[in-house]
Amino acid sequence: MAERLRFGILGTGGMSHGHGRAILDRGDAKLTAIGDPSDAAMDAFEARVVPNGMERPSRFHDLKGMIAHGIDALVIVTPHTQHAEQITTALAAGVHVLCEKPLATTAADGRRSMELAASNDRVLAIGYQRHGQAQFRQARELVGSGVLGDIRLISVLIAQDCLENFIPGSSWRANPALSGGGHFIDTGSHIVDQMLWISNLEPERVYAEIDNYGMDVDVVTAASIKFTTGARATFAATSLSGESWREELTFYGTKGTMRLGRADGLSYQLKGGDRIIPRSASAPDVRPVDDFVDVIVGRRPEPQAPAICGLRVAQVTEAAYRSAASGRPEAVG
Repeated sequence: MAERLRFGILGTGGMSHGHGRAILDRGDAKLTAIGDPSDAAMDAFEARVVPNGMERPSRFHDLKGMIAHGIDALVIVTPHTQHAEQITTALAAGVHVLCEKPLATTAADGRRSMELAASNDRVLAIGYQRHGQAQFRQARELVGSGVLGDIRLISVLIAQDCLENFIPGSSWRANPALSGGGHFIDTGSHIVDQMLWISNLEPERVYAEIDNYGMDVDVVTAASIKFTTGARATFAATSLSGESWREELTFYGTKGTMRLGRADGLSYQLKGGDRIIPRSASAPDVRPVDDFVDVIVGRRPEPQAPAICGLRVAQVTEAAYRSAASGRPEAVG
């Protein structure tokens, strides 16, 4: 049997637990190291993820110690503004990287990460789990098939009841020095990615109005996005909803309309026709870690959520924040 991939996880908060279990599920990978400034966070990770009787991963308080210990692949689950430096450190050391969203808080950092991964021949992937979920893959395939015609308008809503995450002092998400922003760069990153990935449209400029409602970071965003094809999107995001979660994307094409929602699933309707609910895909969902390993060992040619997706999200996010500050549309750079 080939040597198992030695994994490290940097950042052992709640989002890391699923990645840890996915690594432990595999016979071709092992969890060699975990890293976090907080011993309590690492204690909680081990208690919830590592079964009794299984060898414990080595512990570190920084990434350099993990790399010196010896890892082949790294999962980054840290505050947003730390991602770029951590990705660079790992890639420069020859380590493959799976980073939780966002890839970067600026487009420039995203490009540098992509270039370093390419020059070092390392895999750089993002933990956008929807790329591996059948419903979202089906939506992308429907748009790509041309059945809806050319996409002219996209309507997007992400509404959550999660203001407590952004109250000053509540968590790192409420600190702009660590988060890089609020709800729009956090949950919004996933939804911006879906808008771009499913439509395969390239953004050109963004006009955004954003409100913090007394917080240090944004909690409500209303944005208008123009794509290079001339298509438009409206994007609304709020953490002040009375509902726990509402996620809706509607794609309006020249031949039909497709709706995709957390509550109502996937459906489409062609002009003059009835609403169609596609048959559920038979292919199983693919977890980010499983996809990541398969790319590293050569079973897949590229990640299901490659770095270019993270770059495009960073471009839209950065332009939206610039627009909110300037009061005018800003070009995507």
